[in-house]
Amino acid sequence: MKPTVLITGGNGFIGRKLTDLLLLEGFNVRVTSRRAPKHQPANPAVKIVRVDYDNVDSLKQAMEGCQGVFHLAAAIFGFNRSDFERANVTATQNVVAAANQTPGLETFVHVSSLAASGYAADLEHPRTEEDAPAPVSDYGRTKLGGELAVHTLKNGIKWTVVRPPIVYGKNDSGVSKIAAWVKRGLMVNTSGNGYFSFVHVDDLVSALVTAYKRPDTAHQTYFVCESAVYSWPDFISRMAAAMRVHKPFMPKAPVWLMRAAAFLYESVARVSGIEPALNYDKVTEAIIPGHWICSNKKWTELTGQTFTSLDEGLKKSF
Repeated sequence: MKPTVLITGGNGFIGRKLTDLLLLEGFNVRVTSRRAPKHQPANPAVKIVRVDYDNVDSLKQAMEGCQGVFHLAAAIFGFNRSDFERANVTATQNVVAAANQTPGLETFVHVSSLAASGYAADLEHPRTEEDAPAPVSDYGRTKLGGELAVHTLKNGIKWTVVRPPIVYGKNDSGVSKIAAWVKRGLMVNTSGNGYFSFVHVDDLVSALVTAYKRPDTAHQTYFVCESAVYSWPDFISRMAAAMRVHKPFMPKAPVWLMRAAAFLYESVARVSGIEPALNYDKVTEAIIPGHWICSNKKWTELTGQTFTSLDEGLKKSF
């Protein structure tokens, strides 16, 4: 009989890729949804279940009969700290509480973020798992709060926390917006002189499945990413090359302009209900005096996983 796993946030970019890989690995997959599904997927191995992240009993019902949980659901954007707190901390606490009360549930894989750890002050010292967390944004602080909730899983449930940096891939919700500006030939550089780590979505979901299957990943936190790091202008140049277009004109945005743009985006988002492309929290992360880079050494030494280069990944994606 095929094992069954639950994916929270499974309708998102990473969740869809993870579902595909789990199906190939022989799992039955349940995908959570905040709304009642209009219809079930054609594949009988996939089922969409409605949940209320504010209700532990709702989550327990969704987990019934599952051997494991992949917790991906989170808020990347919010209008204030409470928005992030509800989605990234309280919801995770409720998912953990439900897991603790679900008979037969053995494994819990949590997707966190580099933002939960913080930035690196210099290029010679990328963030490692041994560094004390120092998040600078509400998103990062609440993702760290979600990690702490995972640490309260009961004995007998194997948990693993995975912290990806920038995740990209075909039809993603973030980098694809950047690709649209690259195609237009004009974009504002909001990232200054910082360097960044990247992970292709295929590599990330492979790491998540590995974390689920391997006992030796238990009760640990890992960064998963390509080893090389890239400045933002270099990243944009490589993206333009992959898309076979000219590198866009990239004037650097002063902080006051970024904050003004964040105010405008948030104001429009409040009226339209559409997630803002920029907000104050992201500006806070953009103006840090360092780099959003991390080391994959702990993960690669344990698993031997190799990662897609940025050039190869961009060609696959764009």
